Amino acid sequence: MSRIYGDWEGSYKELPRWFNVVQWYLPGTVVRYGASNHDNIDTYILDRVFWSFKPCIDGFGFCKPILQVDGTFLTGKYNGTLLIASSQDGNRRIFPIAFAIVEGETKEAWEWFFFNIRSFVTQQANICIISDRGTGLLGALRTELPQWCNAHSVFCIRHVASNFNKEFRDTELKEKVIQMGMY
Repeated sequence: MSRIYGDWEGSYKELPRWFNVVQWYLPGTVVRYGASNHDNIDTYILDRVFWSFKPCIDGFGFCKPILQVDGTFLTGKYNGTLLIASSQDGNRRIFPIAFAIVEGETKEAWEWFFFNIRSFVTQQANICIISDRGTGLLGALRTELPQWCNAHSVFCIRHVASNFNKEFRDTELKEKVIQMGMY
């Protein structure tokens, strides 16, 4: 199988070239990454990568002024965290905006993610950021990043509903809380 498709290390070494190809064939697509040198000159360590496709960047201008952000752990040979920013279109459908693979949901990783969103996706003021309000994310929004000083940070309704259900243990009421948050 590895003779046909290559192994992990070979695929990993191709990432910078793949990033360049994506930007070449999808003009306006943004890919930014950071890599560290390794003891071996031919080896580098990918620290972070951010990307947003041109249709996502353009489409955000027609979405509600909200960013729903979250992170999920990656497992396997290469660990890390996938950060995602999405929005809602006029029909309340999820619209992907930007993605990043970072070392974890740290303050520094979220700062880097938000910096790239502001630099390459939108400069729109007064954006509402919906999240789980994790400490790393909130720390990033509370820093001296002037481009996010007018952002409003609110809880994701699913997190509110889960906390509500933990306290009152009533799934019917939990569903009503979710329904209230939908509008």
